[in-house]
Amino acid sequence: MAELIDVANAMFKNRSQWNSISDFDKERFAFIFNRYFSKRYVQQSLFLNNKSLDKVEILNLWFAFMSDKVYPNWFWSKSEKKKISSLDKSDFQLLFQKLNLNKVEDLEYLIDHFPDLIQEELKFYKTKTK
Repeated sequence: MAELIDVANAMFKNRSQWNSISDFDKERFAFIFNRYFSKRYVQQSLFLNNKSLDKVEILNLWFAFMSDKVYPNWFWSKSEKKKISSLDKSDFQLLFQKLNLNKVEDLEYLIDHFPDLIQEELKFYKTKTK
């Protein structure tokens, strides 16, 4: 029984090992690979995301499609979170006051997890005070 990394290595690095990957393993990992390929190959992934298609053939199609391509660096990568460049003290205080927060940790959490929203709020409060 192959692991996910074994199938990925056979698909990208050691292509000669592809025939040693069992149909069971190909079926087991077809959804995962199709999902990862959807990051870059939306149309192809959408077409192959069909319950009536054989999952083994789906993975074999991806193998054939990737035959002339190098190991994709983006394949395993997670999307990057937008980080707010550090706020100066006055902006931090303004947000802390206007958002009516009780703890500094609450604002730090909001900055880390909702940077776009915090940027919008800061922009709004700055234009309002001008």
